[in-house]
This record gives sequence, structure tokens and C-alpha cells, in this order.
Amino acid sequence: MGSHPRSRAMFDRTRTDCDIWVFNEAVSNGTFPEATLCFQMHLPAIWRNPQNRNDPGHFNWLNKQEEIPVYMMDVNPDVPRSLKYPIQEILEMIGNDPNHFLTSTVPQAMALAAYQNQYKRIEIYGVAMETNTEYQFQREGVAYWYGFLKGRGIDVYFADETFKALLYGYEGEVALPYETFEMRIAELRPGFDNLEAEYTGAAKMLALHVDELEHRDATKEVHESLNKVLELSNKLGSLNGATQENERYKAKADKMREAAEGEFIFSRQEFESAAKNSQDKAQEFQVQVNVLSGQGELVHQSLLSAAKGSPKRKKLLDGYRALLDRYLKTHNMAMIYAGASSENFKYMSILDKKIRAAGGSKSEAVLLERTQDA
Repeated sequence: MGSHPRSRAMFDRTRTDCDIWVFNEAVSNGTFPEATLCFQMHLPAIWRNPQNRNDPGHFNWLNKQEEIPVYMMDVNPDVPRSLKYPIQEILEMIGNDPNHFLTSTVPQAMALAAYQNQYKRIEIYGVAMETNTEYQFQREGVAYWYGFLKGRGIDVYFADETFKALLYGYEGEVALPYETFEMRIAELRPGFDNLEAEYTGAAKMLALHVDELEHRDATKEVHESLNKVLELSNKLGSLNGATQENERYKAKADKMREAAEGEFIFSRQEFESAAKNSQDKAQEFQVQVNVLSGQGELVHQSLLSAAKGSPKRKKLLDGYRALLDRYLKTHNMAMIYAGASSENFKYMSILDKKIRAAGGSKSEAVLLERTQDA
């Protein structure tokens, strides 16, 4: 019996046909005085704490009460009804497998029930593990021992809907319509041509100002033109990346439809993996951009220190142009991958909303997790 109020309230407290196992302060604070067994699997510093937020009198109860056995990590003389949890025996029961999944007191209780091997049915109430705090790591422990108990032939009832899932491959697949990619490409194209023309014009203006460096200090004009080119590169590269990504998905969907009688589906993981890969590539190119930027500044300063119109200055200017060309191409690639990554995150967001609409937060958790083996 856990502490989550929703399914805890489902338990018929007038029943006399079962043992009732609870955790921590559930008896001492009056939540479940009818319990027949308690688990207190924490260090003494916790259960002795006089400022215990769930029950300041918990240690006093442990020290005085003589009715209910209390499983602890070890027998403690200050807890008359304390019992040592048989951790070694339970680990031996599963062959001392390091993947023991004893991740919280709930699976420890389930493991004890399996070890005792005296119950035909086990019912679990008040254990929802809904939030992604520590429960994210405790769910797998409960799931493991749920299966273990089932494998022992024990009937297990789990009151909350934590593990209720759609039948993989048969039920509730959430997908994007095929037209999604065509429509998105059509949406992106109009802005692409205008931006490309504007970028070409800005790049030509930058080249003119760079040419002026041979005979005068046109640093201000070069920096202003470069900033304009980079601003347009951000927009154009992102747009280009988004368009290419949609074209890639459309081509992939076409192949899937051809092979599967007109059907296709991309799991959420498809977009998540692509987003991560594009993000990593964007970061790689951005590192190169930063390096080239530093090199460009050094060459720029050397160029200005050479005599105006001299062969040395002209040679340095040729190197500066080549470096600037590499810098802009690398920056464009960083923006293309950033645009592709952003597009994938957008599709992940759309799928998340569809998943929530298909069955709420529980459906969302189930469907997001089941894509892991898609």
C-alpha cells in the first residue's frame, strides 16, 4: 500500500482476507493503522529525525510499538519489532544478477513476497510513479518484479494505470499525414527565392568592400557588410535546412508507400534521432566557424599593417578572400543543419500533441517509450 491517494482510496479497508504491507510512516502517522507489516528501509539518520516531515513522532513509534513487524536494513535494538531484510537471500534468488532492479522500497517488498512464496495474489495500491523525478528510475524496478511475480505463478493486480499500454504494432499508432511534408515544402519555398536573391546582393557588396582593403582601411564597411551577410545566412541556411529535411522525409515516405501498399509511418524516435544528429553537425560546423573567424581577424590585421597597394598587401588580401569564402560556406552549413534540427523538433512537438490527444499523459509516456525499439 503506497501513498498515492487516487488508487489508495480504491482499497476496501474493511477487508480481512489479506495482509497489508505499508512503507515508512504510514502506520505511525495514522494513514494505515490496520497494516500488518511495515518497511523502513532508510538509514537511521532518516527514521530517527525528530523533524520528519511525514511524522515527527515516527522514531518514537518505532521505539515503542510492539504489534507490527518492521523490515529494516538490519535489526536495530532501538526498534523492538525490527526484522533484517533478507537482501542476500533475495539476490541469490535471482542468481546474484547485478541487474536486480531493487530501486525503491516497493520492488523490495515485491521481491520479499516472491522470496517468501506464500501468497497466491498480490494487489498493489497507491503506487502511481507518475512524475519524472525519482519515479522515472523506480518504475523499471516495479515492472521487473511485477514480471518476476507473474513468472512465479502469482496473480498480480496493479491498481494504477502506470503500466497500461497500447499493444505494440496493433493499436493506436500516432502518425503524420503524408501531405504534411508536401505542404511544408510549399510553405517554405516562397521565402527561399527572395532570401537567396537578397543574400547574393549582400555577398556582392561584401566582396566590393573587401576589394577596397587593397588601397584603404575599409574595415568598418567590411564588418557591416559581413554582419548583413551573416544575418541573411542565418535565415537562408535555416530555411534551406528545413526544406531539405522535408524533401528527405517525403522521398523516404514515397519509398515506404511503394513497398507497403501506400502506407508509411515515422516514429517519434525517427525525428528525435535526426534532430540530435543535425544538432551535433551544426555544433561541429560552428566550432569551425569560430576557428575561421579568429584566423580571419589575424589575417585582416596583418593585411592592414602592410603598405597600401603593395604586393604583400595584395597577397594577404587574396588569402583573406579565400578564408572569408571558407568562413561563409562553413557558417551556411552550420545554419543548414540548425534548420534541419529545428524542423525535426517541430515535428516531435506535433507528435507529442497528437499523443497527448490520443490518451493523455499516460498515453504519451507509453507511446514515447515504445518508439525506443521502433
